[in-house]
Order: sequence, then structure tokens, then C-alpha cells
Amino acid sequence: MLKSPTPLIVPGTGLANPLGASDKESLVELLHEWEIPQGRERVVHDLALASLSQVKGSTEYDDARALLTIVAFLTALAGAVFNRFSSTYELPRWYELASNARYLWPVLTYSMFGAYAVLVAMSAYVIFGAMKPTIFGERGRNERTGESSMTFHAQLLDTHPRAWGESLIELTGHSTGDRLTAQYAKQYILETYLVAEKIALKLKKAAPAVRWLQWSMLFLAGFIVSYGATLIVLAPAGPK
Repeated sequence: MLKSPTPLIVPGTGLANPLGASDKESLVELLHEWEIPQGRERVVHDLALASLSQVKGSTEYDDARALLTIVAFLTALAGAVFNRFSSTYELPRWYELASNARYLWPVLTYSMFGAYAVLVAMSAYVIFGAMKPTIFGERGRNERTGESSMTFHAQLLDTHPRAWGESLIELTGHSTGDRLTAQYAKQYILETYLVAEKIALKLKKAAPAVRWLQWSMLFLAGFIVSYGATLIVLAPAGPK
């Protein structure tokens, strides 16, 4: 009877219960204690690198930025239309509303555009905050294992140049097995998880903003409809 392969990804609580520093440290300890079988270093290295490349190539969070580009174009167009509207219809005063209910249409048009602008501004702020560059690590050397960081630019720059060079020399000069390839394979495995976690957190932060952008389209549609209704029911006051 065929036995199903061990899954690489085990369902869990995910981002509903984010992992802490101790959980990530346990992964570091596990990889440190793992001895890759001699002769299998290259295979593990290639598979780990492929996983890392796949995670880094994820473009899901780029969709939010692409959406911002579309909204920016629509906002520029709506701004030009609103500028024309505001030069034709002033915001009515209270006594004008009391004397003529038709002035509610310009008020509604101003309100629609104002709500649209506010939602777009809030969404852009949240998305830019979610997509800003983040630092993947804080230390260049593991406290318990004493090994220098082999990846991540922030950790690498926190490692003394000589220590970085000594790590490569020590791993390359070992007589048994390909320790350098094995070490890189372990680092790729760790980096794959950390990068995937960062991307997931970015998506989680950007999700509300994407919903706000969706709602803003309704206000933009309302602005266009109310603008048309205003042109029908209320004579233009003429350019200012």
C-alpha cells in the first residue's frame, strides 16, 4: 500500500497566532542540530534555494500597489472633474438649502467626492506602511550556536567582515562533506520561512486598505451620478 508523502506545510493557526522570537529561535536550533547526510548537501541546497526563489518571486502583495496606480489615475481624472464642478457650483449655504431643496444635489456631490478622497488617502497610507522595506533580523550571530549570519543584508552588515570571511574559510576547508553547501541550504530554509512570514504580514496589513479602495469606487460612482443629477435639476451658476 502506498504511503502518502510527509507534507511540507502543516496547517496551523497561522497569522491568527503569530510566532514569537522563541518559536523562530527553535527553528534556528533545529537547523543547527540537523546534520545533512553526506552526499545530499547539493540536493538539499538546490531544493531550499528553489523554495526561497519561489517565495521571493511572490507578487501577490504587488497587486495592492498596482491597484494604487489605477486609483491614482482615477483620482487625477476625478479631481479634474471636481475642479470643473466646484467652479460651476459653489457649496450651498444653509439658507439656500432651506429655500430650494434642489441645492441638496451639489451638497451630495461635494460629500461624495470628499468621502472618496478621504478613503483613497487612508488606503494609500496603510498600503505604503505595509509595503515599506522591513529588516528581517536583528542579530548577526546566534547566541547559543555562535554561528555567523550567512544571509539577510541587515544581519550580514551586522556581522564583522573578518568573521564573515572566516566562516566561509572554515566551512570550505572542512575535509568531510560539503559543509559550505549544507550551511547555505540551512540558511535558505530559514530565510524561506522568514520571507514568507513577512509577505503574509504585509498582505494582512494591506487587506483593509484594499477593501477601503473598493468602497471608494462606490463613492466615486456616486459623485459621477450626483454630478449628472445636479446638472439636470440645477442651472449652472457660471464660472467664478
